[in-house]
Amino acid sequence: MAKKEKVGSEDLKNSQEIVDMMATEEFKEDFSDFLRIRQPLLYTVANEEKRFLTYLEHYAKLNSYEVFTWDCFQGLVNISTDEIVESDSTDLKDPLVILEHILNEAKSYVNNLELIERKKTENIKGYIYVLLDFHRFIGEDPDFERRLKSIAHLNGIVSTILVGNDYTIPSTLENLIPMIDFPFPNKNEIKDGLYQIVNGVSSRIPGLQAKTKEKQEDLINSVSGLTFFESQNAFAKSVVRYQGWEIPKILKEKSQIISKSGILEFFAETTSLEDVGGLTNLIEWIQKRGDCFTEEAEKYGIEKPRGLLTLGLPGCGKSLVCKAIAGTWQMPLLRLDFGKLFDSLVGQSEARTRNALRLAEVVSPCILWIDEIEKGLSGVSSSGRTDGGTTSRVLSTFLTWMQEKKKPVFVVATANDHSSIPPEFLRAGRFDEIFFVDLPNEEEKMEILSILLRKKGYDSNNFELYDIAKGSVSKNYSGAEIEKAIGNAMLDCFEDGRRKITTDDIVKALKSFKSLYEIRSDDFIQLQEWAKDTQCMRANKVEIKKAIPKTTKANQGKNLDLD
Repeated sequence: MAKKEKVGSEDLKNSQEIVDMMATEEFKEDFSDFLRIRQPLLYTVANEEKRFLTYLEHYAKLNSYEVFTWDCFQGLVNISTDEIVESDSTDLKDPLVILEHILNEAKSYVNNLELIERKKTENIKGYIYVLLDFHRFIGEDPDFERRLKSIAHLNGIVSTILVGNDYTIPSTLENLIPMIDFPFPNKNEIKDGLYQIVNGVSSRIPGLQAKTKEKQEDLINSVSGLTFFESQNAFAKSVVRYQGWEIPKILKEKSQIISKSGILEFFAETTSLEDVGGLTNLIEWIQKRGDCFTEEAEKYGIEKPRGLLTLGLPGCGKSLVCKAIAGTWQMPLLRLDFGKLFDSLVGQSEARTRNALRLAEVVSPCILWIDEIEKGLSGVSSSGRTDGGTTSRVLSTFLTWMQEKKKPVFVVATANDHSSIPPEFLRAGRFDEIFFVDLPNEEEKMEILSILLRKKGYDSNNFELYDIAKGSVSKNYSGAEIEKAIGNAMLDCFEDGRRKITTDDIVKALKSFKSLYEIRSDDFIQLQEWAKDTQCMRANKVEIKKAIPKTTKANQGKNLDLD
């Protein structure tokens, strides 16, 4: 191999700036440690292969490594010269051949101090082989696993890095190949990419530079969680289509990109706590913690809230609360479909879980919403017999992350059935609090009616809210069922001459269908009894024992109308 030429001071300075910008201190330290201890095999999870190779190229310049990349299309390529390494006797595009090539190279330096010293005089500290998408070949043939094991036992100046979008290798190799995550682009890198686009078109779009500086923070935040390539595309589309910046359109683009995974869904539109009826105790708890993510709270010694679990009856506002938290705290809302984490391929479910949680951390501070989590965890108890322990490992990955996460990702999980949730999930310390959400009482139903009517464009003062909320008319009806009744009443009135709805129309609509509580009363009573016997906090305030005074059109809504 050729002698590595020394790099000029300006080139080194440029490389140092790029390395500092592209990676976190944690990654730089971990990556350097692996090479310093001469770790023979390493797996790097990188969402953007090109970015990682750029980082590695500049890292190699700074630290005098010779780097080669391999893929099944080009074969072996010197990363600094971009030259393809040829071989007269073998085809280096063959995945088995390249492992044999690396194995022979590594063996030549083991216990050969004279050769190692000679390489140092040639300004070569070591050799790094980067195998791209190589996980696709492992498992096809026992020879792959055996040769990787041989490479893993050769400590020397030759290191091999497997690169892929997720960590997917056989369990027999996991203890030999440690994993490291290459970070998503940070704000400085996104900013640099933003101005690359701006500088390229600013001569054709007057005032773009000034507008960019004005909206710089919002623009950078709008693409957090995207790859560098995706963020560049989102910026470019906005400039081309609108000759400037349309942040709502960029957020929509971001929503579509994140949703491609099929696991995380990005909600660009949220709501506020003003749209949540009842649930007074829960709302107060949320409001009290809104400032806990600030720098001032951190300096004071306040820990960032970790998460919240809401258990209770369907249709009582658990999902609405998730959207309201995001809107109130002004944070992005990501919904995780726990059931979609599971894949038929060995190791893929755990990899999907890690990728989803990693993306949530990149978007942070954010709200991670897991709806009806019991459905995704229902097979934990029988996991060892039915799915080889996959469900248990996914739960373990998630719980470990919840316990150890350092990024401000606030987890909001909802559940309708407590019996399907594993005890370790409910253990103290997983969530800041567990709330039980019950059916609304009469006063809460009046508040819900007022909110729902307002959202439909009606003045609640024109309705007898108490007549709807009292006694048997809406007894054991949830907020969602009250909303359904208003919708049915509006449909009937639309067909009846497009007239406005009245109190009688809503009462009639409520009487036209049974509540879910009436259909499944045994299940709900059992859940209510369980909540009384546990440490759950009540989301609803304690029901007032004294009678609620009957409202009239003249005085109704003075205390309850949220307008």
